[in-house]
Amino acid sequence: TDQLLERPPVNRNDSIVTARMMLNIGGMAVYEVGLMCFLLWVYEWIPDLEAYDGDVITGKKSRHYTILFNTFVLLQVCNEYNSRFLRGEWQIWRGLTKNPLFLIISVGTMLVQVILVQIASPVMSYPLKIHPEGLTFVQWLICLAFATGTFVVQQLLNLFFGAYVRTVGGSSKASKAKTVA
Repeated sequence: TDQLLERPPVNRNDSIVTARMMLNIGGMAVYEVGLMCFLLWVYEWIPDLEAYDGDVITGKKSRHYTILFNTFVLLQVCNEYNSRFLRGEWQIWRGLTKNPLFLIISVGTMLVQVILVQIASPVMSYPLKIHPEGLTFVQWLICLAFATGTFVVQQLLNLFFGAYVRTVGGSSKASKAKTVA
């Protein structure tokens, strides 16, 4: 694109992973690991999470583990959208319709997830240890709410990085200018 041609050249010795990328990776890792630990250990508030003793293979907490599995996959799908831009852009939906392959993969992943958890769950309960009856509508909403939280976390990371660059980045440039002069 023209925007790509307008960017300055990059030194061959520079790292391919920028400071913003490291912040995004670290921030999302903290959110996702923290969320998964929270859902693993603090789950009493989740509705319709009664123990299911009907199957020895899937276990008593199969619906709880199905929520963990579903939330994890949905987190990755939402992260696909955040990862489209690497320079702290705010409009993550911009240009989405210009990349049909991205949309096909994203929607396809979502459809496969719905099929695995809801439709194929009686068959897939043994290999994946998911609940044979899938998830309730409210449980799906909980999974989706936590997954879409990545959009909020990404914007907070953008704010944090922008504030960091303005305070630390600006003062380091000033101190370098004083040293040179």
